[in-house]
Amino acid sequence: MRVTLVLKGVIPCRGYGGIQRQVEWLATELVRLGHHVVVIAGPGSSHSLFEVRHASTDAECRAAIPHDTQIVHTHSWPVEVPFPTLNTQRGFMPDQPMPVANWSFISANHAHQHGRKTFVYNGFPVDDYRLSAAKGDRLLFLAGIARSSKGLNRAVDLAKKFDFGLDIAGGSRWKLLGRSQTRREGLFFKSLGSRYHFHGIVDGEPKLRLLGEARAFLNPIAWEEPFGNAPVEAMLCGTPVLTTPRGALPETVDADSGRFFETDDEFAAAFEAVADLTPQQCRESAATRFPIQKAARSYLDLYARILDGEALP
Repeated sequence: MRVTLVLKGVIPCRGYGGIQRQVEWLATELVRLGHHVVVIAGPGSSHSLFEVRHASTDAECRAAIPHDTQIVHTHSWPVEVPFPTLNTQRGFMPDQPMPVANWSFISANHAHQHGRKTFVYNGFPVDDYRLSAAKGDRLLFLAGIARSSKGLNRAVDLAKKFDFGLDIAGGSRWKLLGRSQTRREGLFFKSLGSRYHFHGIVDGEPKLRLLGEARAFLNPIAWEEPFGNAPVEAMLCGTPVLTTPRGALPETVDADSGRFFETDDEFAAAFEAVADLTPQQCRESAATRFPIQKAARSYLDLYARILDGEALP
């Protein structure tokens, strides 16, 4: 099959960029399966396994699509094109109009929030994440630290109340002074002290080390998370997840990979319970449910349905 994937970001991704990584991994797996793939991405993008064309506007995107492509698969950039198209929404935009047809989402909850039914879970190259059986005594928070919905304020409070060290990755602490919500919460000053270690934006080996060595991955989100990439990455490194049951997290975290909490008392019980989960359990749970091979097969099925003339519900 001749497939064109479309996204606005740059690949390969460095640092933060869940959409870019998902598209790169999907393209790589489709090529491995014998399909011809062209990726249209932001200027500066390149890849050794498939052709990359650059675009930053809708018009440039339409002009870059190969004339012989069979299907166009957009990722949070629903460009109207004269080809059969699948549009995957990867953000949370339930109030945004969706005038074009054939939408997919990245979890059942994500689809439901947008009034749709079709979804494909994100996929991960499992072998790129190493199992770490040796755990430290610190927890890890890894998300955009200046986004209050990601829950850093709650994480900092929990660390102090329950007396554990907290590694914080996902941006410089100075970012906490840049948004009004985090300024009002006083997070910049609240997170001073030896209990809290800020690591900035992490990738590659430093990211794998933090994910693998953490006693648990702390994810006290306060919004309808579409999927939860970082918690799954933690599981693949053998680290259990402590999270609030918002958005897709009840789908991505199961009894073998973590526990849920809302109140502080529930956190105390969950914190104690994850000690019984082995690193092997956590990794196996994520590796079985979210390999990139499974995501690629699911998208190929959607491509075939669209090419057969089906309109996705």
